[in-house]
Amino acid sequence: MAKKISLNKLNLKKEEKVSTLTIGDIELEVKQYLPIREKLALVVEVLVNSVDGTNNFANPIRTEMYADLAIIEHYTNLSFTDKQKEEADKTFDLLETNNIIDAIVNMIPEDEYEFLLDAIEDTIDAYFKYTNSVLGILNNVKEEYNDLDLDATKIQEKLQDAESLGLLKEVLTKLG
Repeated sequence: MAKKISLNKLNLKKEEKVSTLTIGDIELEVKQYLPIREKLALVVEVLVNSVDGTNNFANPIRTEMYADLAIIEHYTNLSFTDKQKEEADKTFDLLETNNIIDAIVNMIPEDEYEFLLDAIEDTIDAYFKYTNSVLGILNNVKEEYNDLDLDATKIQEKLQDAESLGLLKEVLTKLG
């Protein structure tokens, strides 16, 4: 085997390539590469926002909407107000109907964009496979059980407390 060479000896430089997109009289900067740490944050952000909490599934429309908004926020110097973030559907519609989303996505290198979409899809799939697996279900039951505070020692202590016992007797007497 050849001798190991230190990464530092390669004298690599961090490159931050940016392309410019002109919309009206405004110039938007579009990053050509997003550092992996930011990609991870973006993917988690999309996962959290795309899950329908009521039915516990990832809604494809929500996923696309939040992915596009997160891509714009992370890859460009365009910012959103808190209200625009709260009303994500209106913000998305405004950008979509004005072809801003497509214009920005077309400025991102295809392999970068495809990697990101695959990462989002794979993460959502992995999340739901785990959540619906035996281990995921058991962990969820355990978590819910812990939240119930059913520790036998604590229950016994509460029943031995004179005030709690008096209240219990009073309630039972009134119930007959």
